[in-house]
Amino acid sequence: MQVECSQCGGTEDRAGLDAVPGGFGFRCSTCATVNVLAPVMAEPAREDAPPAPVGGPTEPGGAPRLAPGEIACPKCGHVQRDPKACHACGLMFAKVDATLARRFAADPLLGHPAGARIRSRWAEIAGRLDDDEGHRSFVRLCAEARMLEYAGQCYRRLTPPGEAEDERVAKYRQRVLAAALAAVGRVESRQTRVDGNRMRLLLALTFGALILLAFAVGMYLLARYQKYWQLNG
Repeated sequence: MQVECSQCGGTEDRAGLDAVPGGFGFRCSTCATVNVLAPVMAEPAREDAPPAPVGGPTEPGGAPRLAPGEIACPKCGHVQRDPKACHACGLMFAKVDATLARRFAADPLLGHPAGARIRSRWAEIAGRLDDDEGHRSFVRLCAEARMLEYAGQCYRRLTPPGEAEDERVAKYRQRVLAAALAAVGRVESRQTRVDGNRMRLLLALTFGALILLAFAVGMYLLARYQKYWQLNG
């Protein structure tokens, strides 16, 4: 993501935010100014707020239900009150244009042929963190449906804002990441095979063209030779 220094105006690309005094942000590599993009502040407990359901979205489309004053990150769904940047993935909200926000906020399972199965499976295992095989099956189902991004969102939303991530959730998120990397590897492997086939085809066509060229040159020389003997024979 791209961040901008509030002091010198310099921009740089960063993989995420660092822990800095006062919250999360970055230290400018040009002027060394500490920029706090996601300040950490204590939030008073709200007695009128309904208890959040364990590990599950409560609105249509998979979005979490928001209390007054809360916002959800359009990328990862993290719920917080800070309007500047996401505390979970570091996304700067001011850098997200309307088109990108709609893409992030769209329901990834909407219209997907396996959407109902994936939702049903998640509803079964969201509250059963000790069901290792169930979560393994869920990740496998999402991988087969090419919906690993949705699986990652589900596991990220299992951790309430401000709380440490459960070790089991972290393990399941690592499985999602491993499955995504494996999928990328398979795509690259298929592309390598396609490139190899194209190269072999190109070599075959080149070799065939050389043979035709040699045959044409031979026929031309033979015709010239025959004409020479006819004139001088």
